[in-house]
Amino acid sequence: MLTVLILGTAWFTVGALSKAAHTQASREIRTGEALRVAKNALLAYVAQYAARNTTNEPGQLPCPESVTLANVGEANTGCSASLLVVGRLPWKTLGIDQLRDGDGEPLWYVMRGFRDPPVNFGTPGQLSVNGSAVVAVVIAPGRPLNTAAQAGTPPAECTKLDQLAATRNAAPLNPANYLECGTAGGIFSSPGDSLWTNDRVIAITAAEWGDAIAGPIAERLQRQVAPAMEDFRSTTSLASWQLSFFPNASKFNSSTTNPPSNDLCGAKDTREGMPPTADAGWGSCNTNWSTASASGYGPQLSSSGCTIGATELRCSFTKIAGGATSTSLSIVAPKIGYSFRSFNPSDVRIEVNSGAPQTVIVQNYVASVSAADGKANVSFQVVFPPFAIGDSAVVTVPHPRAAFQADGRMQWFLANGWDRHTFYSVARAATSDSGVDVCTPPGPLTNCLSVTGLPSPSDDKRLVLVLMGSRAVASQSWPGGNVGEYLEGQNSSPGNHQFEARPADAAFNDRIAACPYQATSSSGSVTLCN
Repeated sequence: MLTVLILGTAWFTVGALSKAAHTQASREIRTGEALRVAKNALLAYVAQYAARNTTNEPGQLPCPESVTLANVGEANTGCSASLLVVGRLPWKTLGIDQLRDGDGEPLWYVMRGFRDPPVNFGTPGQLSVNGSAVVAVVIAPGRPLNTAAQAGTPPAECTKLDQLAATRNAAPLNPANYLECGTAGGIFSSPGDSLWTNDRVIAITAAEWGDAIAGPIAERLQRQVAPAMEDFRSTTSLASWQLSFFPNASKFNSSTTNPPSNDLCGAKDTREGMPPTADAGWGSCNTNWSTASASGYGPQLSSSGCTIGATELRCSFTKIAGGATSTSLSIVAPKIGYSFRSFNPSDVRIEVNSGAPQTVIVQNYVASVSAADGKANVSFQVVFPPFAIGDSAVVTVPHPRAAFQADGRMQWFLANGWDRHTFYSVARAATSDSGVDVCTPPGPLTNCLSVTGLPSPSDDKRLVLVLMGSRAVASQSWPGGNVGEYLEGQNSSPGNHQFEARPADAAFNDRIAACPYQATSSSGSVTLCN
């Protein structure tokens, strides 16, 4: 009887312990699965958001749910772009069901930054998990704890608090009633067994975030950026400078010209490197009018000459005799052939006696771009409106402007600094100093660029853009002073004018956009860039 009693007691004890262990293990498994689903949902949201043509901050993270509106599941659209933001996971915004951990608690979500431009592969994670910088953190809070009753001093980033307070679930929610450590300074750790915290944490690293958006960013290069650049070549440059061309690239061949430090100024005889997307009017990128002269204004006018200001050229005149008046202006701008710049003669204005600017008639517009140094020479005739003898008049000519200022296709690319993550290569035949080269698809293709792995034909490209990967791979080191630190495979030797497009893997993460480009699907052909 005693033996039976002992065996029965032992069996009951072992069974109870086994059941408790199983229950705790089940809770941990459920928590881990919820965290995994939440992380994947956030990455999927970021990728889908980045792919939209109208998104100006591709890669933007959603805000957490506001602590003032518990369990609505919607992201707080007004969260700070720079401060640490803590709230519950916005499950409705992510398009998923509400996720709860093994203790039945809704998941929480912490982020900082990754909202306003610039957001790109170089944007650093501003949170810390186990000493490593990360982009965002999802937290399973677990059951409430009473750390206020614990003896001793809590670890750094932890505070003593009784989470069992009656007001715990009253809005506005206090994150400290759910999350024990890290919510003040953005420094988190995986606690394991701890008396101070039972949170479970999963992080989104910069590499994971970058890999999620790399494909959508590359697609937008093909759908938006390459066509915008092609439109400059075929239309804007022709209307502005009476020559169709792509600007030369900015040199990329040393530690002082690598992507983070490159001045993005196109250079003579440079067909590949960084895109020449610098703003006009400063430093070595300056394309403002450099010289100007007025002539042919006849006996009706006297001229005080022309002056060059920060925003425009100003040529001054005085009416000294009756009759119709006009003048011819000859002006010069440097490095136009090495930059995406535009000029519209209809922007010329006249100010009479310092009055409001008026439109004028501009005739006989002639422009040319020098193959030797990219300099633009422009001349045109300005017909003055009627004004009295003794009146003064100033003709104003705005400096050449950045061609993409008003192009919605380029705003996300430039505002977020994606031009510093894009390699730019143009066929010499399509530049302002083309020489005898010819590349006019579908005609002669003797001097075009080629890209293997894209739909045929592969050897008709005037323009190639390479998204230089979300992170360094293999033995690459960023920032580096040569192309091989950023491009892989055949792309790392662009001087051969041959590129390759293939699926990304651990050793290759370049993504290609090109012009011309035509995709073929079951519904037919779609031209993404002429």
